[in-house]
Amino acid sequence: MSSDPGRLYAAARERITAIAQDLPAGAAERVCPATPEWTVHEVLAHLRGVTEDVRLGNLVGVATDPWTAKQVERLGATPIAELLSGWAEDAPLIEAVLSMPNPGEALLAVFDAHAHEADLRGALGLAPFLADEFAEWCAPKFARGFIAKAAAADLPGVQVVTDEGDRIGATDAPTVLRLSRFEFFRAVLGRRSAAQVLAYNWGSADAAAYLTHLFVFGPRADDLVE
Repeated sequence: MSSDPGRLYAAARERITAIAQDLPAGAAERVCPATPEWTVHEVLAHLRGVTEDVRLGNLVGVATDPWTAKQVERLGATPIAELLSGWAEDAPLIEAVLSMPNPGEALLAVFDAHAHEADLRGALGLAPFLADEFAEWCAPKFARGFIAKAAAADLPGVQVVTDEGDRIGATDAPTVLRLSRFEFFRAVLGRRSAAQVLAYNWGSADAAAYLTHLFVFGPRADDLVE
């Protein structure tokens, strides 16, 4: 599907903002189960910090743990209303970059925003959610990356089939991974344990051989059920 990543990012930002503007008492200090190092407040500080760093050109080590840790350290005590207003003020710059024909590594911001949207919803007791347009755009990208890494490791061919109807990879592949777009997205970005991923529907494949090639981040040490 051809989607505008800038629009996808903006939509995630607007949904997160709507949630964060009306938090129940004490909710800002809840720890996000999917990101156990950070509270709800600190996740928002990171999201706002990304756009501030883009505006200021602070891109050394972009997307690494030290880079994101500095955002939380810098903005973790900033009132949420101020975080949201600053995010809205700086976001058009990154959204414009994302809408360019070849945004390159900036695309990481789109995945990051949607991952943390799900993280926040989990921390706040809201139902799991992944926007349809983003999921349809994202699933083939993650599947193609997984398939390429597995092929480079000389593993038997693999096809990814989602519950929503995506079929990525060779139709005659001996290994077929079947799961929902939401579950695939959460697993690839490290929100699932190795045990959870091994329990997916892999058909007759030796799933363990594929694990290191499926994760971009992770796996997490313990199970996370959403």
